[in-house]
Amino acid sequence: MNTTNSSLRTRSYLRRLFLLGAGLAPFVASAQNLLGLTTSPEGGIHRAYQNPAWLADSPHRFYFSLGAVGLNVNNNYVRYQAPYSLLRLVTGNVPGQYRQANGALRFETDYTQEILDGKPKNGTLWAEFRGPAAQLSLGPRTVIGLSTRLRASGQIWGASEQLLAAIRASLASSAYYSIPSRNNAFSVNTNVYGELAASIGHTLLESETDKLMAGITLKYLVGFTSGYFVNRGLDYTVLPDPNVPDGGYLDISRINADFGFTSFLNNQNLTLSSLVSGNAPGRGVGVDVGLAYVRQLDSESPTMRLGLALTDLGAVTYSGESYDITQQKTRFLPSDFDDVRNTEQAVNIIREKLGVTEAQNRGKFTSGLPTSLNLSADYALPTGLGLQVALWQDLRSNSAIAAHQPTVLAIVPRYDVKWGGVSVPLSVVNGGAQVGLSLRAGPVWAGSDNLLGLIGTSNNGIRPRGVDVYLGLAMGFGSRNTDND
Repeated sequence: MNTTNSSLRTRSYLRRLFLLGAGLAPFVASAQNLLGLTTSPEGGIHRAYQNPAWLADSPHRFYFSLGAVGLNVNNNYVRYQAPYSLLRLVTGNVPGQYRQANGALRFETDYTQEILDGKPKNGTLWAEFRGPAAQLSLGPRTVIGLSTRLRASGQIWGASEQLLAAIRASLASSAYYSIPSRNNAFSVNTNVYGELAASIGHTLLESETDKLMAGITLKYLVGFTSGYFVNRGLDYTVLPDPNVPDGGYLDISRINADFGFTSFLNNQNLTLSSLVSGNAPGRGVGVDVGLAYVRQLDSESPTMRLGLALTDLGAVTYSGESYDITQQKTRFLPSDFDDVRNTEQAVNIIREKLGVTEAQNRGKFTSGLPTSLNLSADYALPTGLGLQVALWQDLRSNSAIAAHQPTVLAIVPRYDVKWGGVSVPLSVVNGGAQVGLSLRAGPVWAGSDNLLGLIGTSNNGIRPRGVDVYLGLAMGFGSRNTDND
């Protein structure tokens, strides 16, 4: 085998592996917050994803959402500076001049710039499809809702800069040779699952100026595929590979980890038939609970809203392979992944290298939902001008077998009227600032919580840490505040 070609293929594979883990590769994509939609008083059933108590505050007798789709990528390890946009990368629309003769993506190491601040590194890709959903007012105090959702996520959480830097360099940089690294702890988690939810928001107490509301959402979950690697301790050294010029390999002296995955899709795309299949390997339940307070002196006065919620409590239990790994000595060579063509082959190699056998398979595992604490404070004028300050705080530990909601702090100024609206979400995600824009015209919503991520390239000097885009069709009908529509 030609060692130069082997080295190139290995570097290409390791770069793709890095991009997937660090938050810069397609498909599995922080939880989608859709800030322009979720924080709007006209957001209907979508407000329940922030706090189910907001259902009771809806101005509509009936609200119907045909669907919404969103894609989010973020990380705190690298800035993106390729000659094509990150949106083109994650959607697979990279121009031909940046591809190899066989169509494979040519992605250079200098297309990213490291953020070296000594902090643990996180990366998330999150794709979400919100299917048909509706809410209905049952009177002046109670609103109910039904919703459907499909979520796909991939994350690396709590990784060290040194480990990611070695992978980013494809183990080929002599700068990392012979430097021991000990007690690395991080987790990797992927999930694809569907959700059928029923919500209710109810006004508990009401006076002429004040309302106290509560809400709850119950979710039935169907898991289609999942995988995890929770590393409790890893001691390794990157060493030069004598068989590959300018190549290196990972010499592991100790690893203590949990490792598991499902094989339901068998490297196939998720299709309608697999969505309705009764053979999906995962089942689970989830719940959101919330309280909200609204104060308005009269119809001509500003409205103040305060909210507190716990969302995505629960988990999905999967039938699959699950192992407890305690290994004292192993190594990953450049040639190990030469013939890898899909995820299943990569998993088999990792399983073999880690020395696990079928006898050690526990047969099932549980993957937690991205549990978060959500706080919000909102101030709205009768003219339609408003401002919301919102926080989504991740509540999962770094070592949990679970998805994470990256912590988000957002300030969202907006202008909303019945038939249209605009908002400019300003947020901090993973320690990085983002500027967004959301527009509503009749039933059409479209926006981004990270506008610069859509256009940033090396050509314009904008170096984003992620990308976000969403759109949907939804509209409310009738008014709960008057007798006329």
